[in-house]
Amino acid sequence: MAEQVDFNGRWVLERTEHLEEYMKQSLGTDHVKHKFPKDMNVINDIKQDGNSFRIKIITNSRVDECNFNVGDRWQEQDTTGDTCITTSKWFGNKLVVIAEGKKTVTVTRELRGENMVTTMKCRNATSRCIFSREKPQS
Repeated sequence: MAEQVDFNGRWVLERTEHLEEYMKQSLGTDHVKHKFPKDMNVINDIKQDGNSFRIKIITNSRVDECNFNVGDRWQEQDTTGDTCITTSKWFGNKLVVIAEGKKTVTVTRELRGENMVTTMKCRNATSRCIFSREKPQS
């Protein structure tokens, strides 16, 4: 692990790239009833202590939380309710989480300047979500 990587904080979604195609590939057309709402709020609330992570993803309609140590392997349900086996690892200064079930989904988080870029891949679809760290209230 690169010691300088610090994902701690509340990260607010600023913009997405190719999200709808990714959602079709990862969730399936049955689950994508309409376009991703432009006013959808997405926050990644991340608590990191070395290799230990708690990632809470908060949207307008739900909250998902995942707790893990980098290098662990665990069983969980994906967003469609199917069981998958998930692993995590460091790839340089990038945090990579791979969920293998009916479909394989790879989520990579990395810091680029003041932003966190989350790249999600499923089948032949790739999406990027760009987040900015929320400034603490003073």
